[in-house]
Amino acid sequence: MHLWKTMPFLLIILSLLPAFVMAIFARWKREVCPYLAIGSIAFSFAVSCLLAFRVMGGETIHYHVSDWLPPWGIEIFIDELAVMMLLLLTGCFLLITIFSIKALPKEIPPLATGWYYTLLLLTLTAMMGMVVTNDLFNMYVMVEVTGIGACALVVAKGEKLSTEATLRYLMLSSLGAGFFLFGIGFLYQITGNLNIPYVATELARVREQYPFLLWATMSFITVGLGVKAALFPLHIWLPDAHSSAPSSSSAILSGLVVKVYIVSMLRIYFMVFGFEVFHETYMRYLILFLATLAIIGGSFFAFVQLELKRRLAYSTVAQIGYIFLGFGLGTVWGITAALLHIIIHAFMKTCLFLSAGAIYYQTGRKKVTHFSGLGYQMPVTMAAFTIASLSMVGIPLFGGFITKYALAMGSLEANNPYFIILIVISGLLNAAYYFPIIWQAYFTSGHDVKLKMDLVPLTMLIPIVIMALGIIYMGIFPGGPLSFLEKAVTRFVF
Repeated sequence: MHLWKTMPFLLIILSLLPAFVMAIFARWKREVCPYLAIGSIAFSFAVSCLLAFRVMGGETIHYHVSDWLPPWGIEIFIDELAVMMLLLLTGCFLLITIFSIKALPKEIPPLATGWYYTLLLLTLTAMMGMVVTNDLFNMYVMVEVTGIGACALVVAKGEKLSTEATLRYLMLSSLGAGFFLFGIGFLYQITGNLNIPYVATELARVREQYPFLLWATMSFITVGLGVKAALFPLHIWLPDAHSSAPSSSSAILSGLVVKVYIVSMLRIYFMVFGFEVFHETYMRYLILFLATLAIIGGSFFAFVQLELKRRLAYSTVAQIGYIFLGFGLGTVWGITAALLHIIIHAFMKTCLFLSAGAIYYQTGRKKVTHFSGLGYQMPVTMAAFTIASLSMVGIPLFGGFITKYALAMGSLEANNPYFIILIVISGLLNAAYYFPIIWQAYFTSGHDVKLKMDLVPLTMLIPIVIMALGIIYMGIFPGGPLSFLEKAVTRFVF
């Protein structure tokens, strides 16, 4: 019974401890490190499944560290949104780590391998802590640790481009963290609390006394987390960092890291300030404007990129725009669509980046103009890449179509049907830079090409295939995830 109650705390601690143990193996037994990391992440995934079982049974979990009650003690709070992120983080990290067993030695120096898994576990721990903490200062601490870990995952490649990208990422990430800390400081000055429910209660009582400070607080938090989430035009660090990192790091950064910052921003918007303040300060309209710029701008930038990973990186900027569009609409359908897109985009972008890593592993090709005949040389990898690409475009029966449909419903619900035109245009732009890759892989190979099996290890193919199947599942059977996420939205928004 005691273990059952302390499960949320064990989830964080028993993910953090192996990160420190990994440093010992990194020096003497580097070959053991990926398997130790897989074991640790598999445990975290199992615990996340147990927590999900409790939440789906109607329970919301509050855990007070060392039995210190709020507002003095640290509180862990797990609801539908937190469980969704825990399952997404641990499940994707597990598959990415399995992929990295064979892929990583070809992309980073041998001496860096063990330390890479130390940083990977540290980053995962901080991300999990960020989505379950119910305390603003601890959220800030986790934001900082996640940023440092993410920068280290980029620089692990040890090349000039990755080092330059990491320095740029680190400077802008630190700037964003500073803005976020200022916002938290303003909230503490107004309310005298850091625990989220206490801050929200006090803010509702005194907010009319601080109209300008309230606007400044929301602005600082939006800029701070917006930089880390790569919200256009605060995204300038993302293309270089994601494209120059190892493939497993690119999948983590693009599919997962930016999402935890978005979820943190969402929790602060709706659980601290409340939807009424979000609307009164016109922050909602600013978010809609920036989301529109992200969708159009990110797509155009992606279209002109010749390097595959750089094209995928700019595509992430556009996809982040979809998530913020759903939040900005401020309706049940809109916010549910945004949360669903967090899941489906994680599947899609992880599948795409891992496929890019497999292509580099077998052929060494990086540019999209060099993919002729690849559909026959690597049929499994390119089939998964094609599924993820069709989903990004929004073709029916794939997960991306469901989120675009839900965003369209949210636009109608918010009496903003013009955003449906934006969604259609963005789908066409996605097709403009994904379909040529597919065409080249399957239809420009000549007549003498023969179908072969992928020459990459199974540990690389299996995660790619699982992600592709997840995309199809979400496109055909979205009802369960949608209803679960709708509960999360109605709990903390309306």
